[in-house]
Amino acid sequence: MNDLNVDSYKKLYSGKIRDVYEYDQEHLLIVTTDRISAFDYVFEEEVLGKGSLLNKMSIFWFKLTNGIIKNHYIDKLPKIDSNLISRSMLVKKTKVLPVEAIVRGHIAGSAWKSYQENGSINGIKITSGLCEYDRLSEPMFTPSTKSNKDENISISEMKDMIGEEVSNKIIKASFDLYNFAYEYSKNRGIIIADTKFEFGLNNNQDLVLIDEIFTPDCSRFLKLNADGSYDLDAFDKQYFRNYLLANNWNKNQIKIPSDIKKNLMNKYQVAYDLITKNNG
Repeated sequence: MNDLNVDSYKKLYSGKIRDVYEYDQEHLLIVTTDRISAFDYVFEEEVLGKGSLLNKMSIFWFKLTNGIIKNHYIDKLPKIDSNLISRSMLVKKTKVLPVEAIVRGHIAGSAWKSYQENGSINGIKITSGLCEYDRLSEPMFTPSTKSNKDENISISEMKDMIGEEVSNKIIKASFDLYNFAYEYSKNRGIIIADTKFEFGLNNNQDLVLIDEIFTPDCSRFLKLNADGSYDLDAFDKQYFRNYLLANNWNKNQIKIPSDIKKNLMNKYQVAYDLITKNNG
């Protein structure tokens, strides 16, 4: 295979973390960078190795969940610089839907903040007396817009945006994916407290799972201890968010300390190793 420089392909989009290129008429090339974002802010400084690990994690889950819903991943190496192979994947083109599908199984993050303020999550009243990271009686679907600054919306608003039929398919697929991955990961010592999905439509108008899936960047991972308790500072990007909050970060570019980068990558690696163990 003759390697091609990534610049040989037309760049279509540069997201917070991923760069998307036109590969051919039917496929896109997605390169997961080492960029890191937090609170909808993208840092110029990169975390070496992060892109490769996130890419491997998504590929693992795409292969594992393909029987639940179609996804855009193509199991074929792209013709691209050899040093980018580990961060790259070929995917089928789809019409991207402008919503993010968020499933929450535990109360954490912005959901916990909302619950403290008014006893609700995304405007839905839930059981009183819950503590942070408690498991909800059943998973909740809380959509948001897909933009540089994501905004929570109601299911009704989502249906107005993309239609009732496709919205119902997204809700079902999101719950099916989350429930499968929750039990799968729990058996390997990881609790997926919440996660985010993105979807598109193919030429036949079939719903297709796209972007990334069950990575430490799009999911909140907790370590399940032997006694049933959770390690709350475990395996996801919350570690980096906590660092920013503790240092009164004010949405400006900073030099990320090397020990923060190292600790973050260690956490991501442990999550990957636990989830993929006993799977070849």
